[in-house]
Amino acid sequence: MQLLDLKYGAFGLDISDSSVKIVKLEKKRGKFVVASYGQTKLKPGTVELGIIKNAKELAEAIRLVYKTVKGKKLKAEHAVISLPEEQSFLQVIQMPKMTAEELKSAILFEAENYIPLPIKQVYLDFQVIEPIKDDLDHVDVLVAAMPMQLVDAYLLCIKAAGLTTLAAELESQSIARALIKNDTSEFPVVILDIGNNNINFIVFSGHAIRFTSSLSMQATEENLGELAEQIKKYINFYQEHASHEHLFLESKVKKIILCGGGSSLKKLPEFLTEKLGIKTELGNPFINSPLLKNAAQDAGFLPYATALGSALGGVNIEND
Repeated sequence: MQLLDLKYGAFGLDISDSSVKIVKLEKKRGKFVVASYGQTKLKPGTVELGIIKNAKELAEAIRLVYKTVKGKKLKAEHAVISLPEEQSFLQVIQMPKMTAEELKSAILFEAENYIPLPIKQVYLDFQVIEPIKDDLDHVDVLVAAMPMQLVDAYLLCIKAAGLTTLAAELESQSIARALIKNDTSEFPVVILDIGNNNINFIVFSGHAIRFTSSLSMQATEENLGELAEQIKKYINFYQEHASHEHLFLESKVKKIILCGGGSSLKKLPEFLTEKLGIKTELGNPFINSPLLKNAAQDAGFLPYATALGSALGGVNIEND
């Protein structure tokens, strides 16, 4: 959802229930370097399940992290923000082949059959999913929607912090941009974004996200068995309902990628690999670009995956 048709040096802004993170990229010798990054914790109750409860507190936190980033001092005031997965809606739908203009009009009518809110109350965006093999009699379209009231609340907080929103997208889109190599996978990959109080479950295959959900639970040493069971249920649900995938003979998940602050839990990849029988690994947030990084941005940069993906989105907007 691009909000301004302008070209600015933008930074990625990730707002969760527990923190605000920023990543700013810049070009250096033909490569992108993480020029600025930082985070600040939010006071409990500032944001709950993606809903802003204390706008003043959030605006102050955004202003604080903007002014106290590590690396270069920020001069750009234009943010690409990720919106909370808990309050979003994402669906892959099939549409007849038609022109871009026809599709744009048709999507508005078709989306009403899938979105549980009146169209007039949501911001709606869509992406045509390019198939691996173009032998289809239809097109797959990824439809993303977010309640206007919630989005507007975030935009107002960013404005109150003295900043401007260049574009907004779903959190899952930012994460996938950072962690899926070349934005392509020939088999379904599960991304688990493990936060302090919730876990985002994302399935990516082909050239796009196919399914998302959110688990209201923490990942601790004590509940890893329960976590594995929940992940298994979501994977089974996806595989049973992925009949219209056009990439492979079976819709079998072959890899799990971990990100978020909770992904650092000791031996979590090994545990999930054993329990689920699916290769599980920590994500590489620098997989998609020849990003230069220093020692401070190695393994410890994984919690910044969402903000980094948003920053890469800002680069894409400027290059359009």
